[in-house]
Amino acid sequence: MRIMQVYELGEERVGDGSDVGYVSKEEGGAIMMVLILSFSSLSLVLVLFLMAVLSIRRKLGMSDRDIEREEENQVYMELDSEEQELYFQSKEFLAANPYFRDALTLSQNLLIQEKGVQAWEFVKDAMLTNNDLVVVNRSEITFFKQFECSIQTNLPMPTQNNVYYFESKIYSLPDPANTRISIGLSIKPYPWFRLPGRHANSICYDSNGYRRFNQPLQPKGEAPFPELIEGDVVGVGYRVRSGTFFFTRNGKKVNEQKIGGHIKHFKVPEHGQLFPTIGASNLCSVHVNLGQIGYVFVEANVKKWGYGPLEGNGPAPPAYNKYNSDVLLERSEIDDDNDLSERENDFPPNFWEINPPHDATLRDKCSYDAYADVNSHDERITLNTISNEPPSYDRISSCPSDAEDTASHSLMDASCDEPQQDNVDSFAFSESTRDDAGDHGDMLDSATEAAPLQPKNTDDE
Repeated sequence: MRIMQVYELGEERVGDGSDVGYVSKEEGGAIMMVLILSFSSLSLVLVLFLMAVLSIRRKLGMSDRDIEREEENQVYMELDSEEQELYFQSKEFLAANPYFRDALTLSQNLLIQEKGVQAWEFVKDAMLTNNDLVVVNRSEITFFKQFECSIQTNLPMPTQNNVYYFESKIYSLPDPANTRISIGLSIKPYPWFRLPGRHANSICYDSNGYRRFNQPLQPKGEAPFPELIEGDVVGVGYRVRSGTFFFTRNGKKVNEQKIGGHIKHFKVPEHGQLFPTIGASNLCSVHVNLGQIGYVFVEANVKKWGYGPLEGNGPAPPAYNKYNSDVLLERSEIDDDNDLSERENDFPPNFWEINPPHDATLRDKCSYDAYADVNSHDERITLNTISNEPPSYDRISSCPSDAEDTASHSLMDASCDEPQQDNVDSFAFSESTRDDAGDHGDMLDSATEAAPLQPKNTDDE
């Protein structure tokens, strides 16, 4: 076989007339380049796949302690000293205070049944004072100090319904640039000196537009949510069965596609409870709606996503009959100028029998007398028992007149110059003196009658 090479058209011919494809040097170089690039791309994809597999296997094989160490290393590298201190204090707080678990207790269910949604109210931690924050009307929260703090409800989010939802209105925000407001859900107890979303089992919508979910580190990149201003209404919803969180702003759902969509399949381990949590770092005011009034998000109104019924089935308040039958209103407007005889039916039964008026001129008929009980032998010592004038001693002899000395001695001392004329009259007070002396006169009379004195015999001397 003879081969003829013809270079005019870059072709290779075979002697017997058959044509064979011919590749030039430029085309061969291009083919080699394509093969090299394809191989390199395939190798790069393979390497990335292996790295991903190794990373997943590493995470699956890491213990909880290893994960904590890795998080602590990131905290040391990315946070300042103040944030680091708060982070480790929060970890100690959570370790020392296990979160609440299981469903609502019987007493909590009875409270919700009696009061409805009014059973929920925000209660600040014992470490916070009224100078730090104040709660008015159960759900109107005002923060005063320039430091991070948070507050939670007294009752957790129920789990009977499919969806639960609450809204928070930024009622006052004087300094948006230096104020961080966090609205979300978290376990309880949660560190009162931290905002929600910074630690495990907590999530929040920050006023700077970031979503924080178990994230102690500062978020990076552009904020996925709109920043909050005064007057905005932020809603936080949770689907119990699927464990999905979602947020709303001013009645519309917030798009979370930029950060991977909604957080799904989240449930607190060991049947832990979630509580509405509000936090702030500066002066501001937030009003929370757990369902006591209509929501801005219309779907929540239609499907009734509130935390409880609007009204409970508790007992009616006690009936108030006539105002004077109540202990607190016993005196009412009665005064000395009113005629009580026209209002005898206004007083409870047996009122005057239990509290008899001894003297209308000295005692108010409507006041309570502790010594006026029936068959009471207690001594009554009041200003009324003291006489207006001291007793008179005009006719009292200079001899000893004490009742005890009189009862113990049968004869008078010889030093008495004035003789006694009779048994009783010599040591008895005059009738006027008895009236002035009061009880002292009665005492002397009883002592004299018990031990009468013998008259002095002057003939013996």
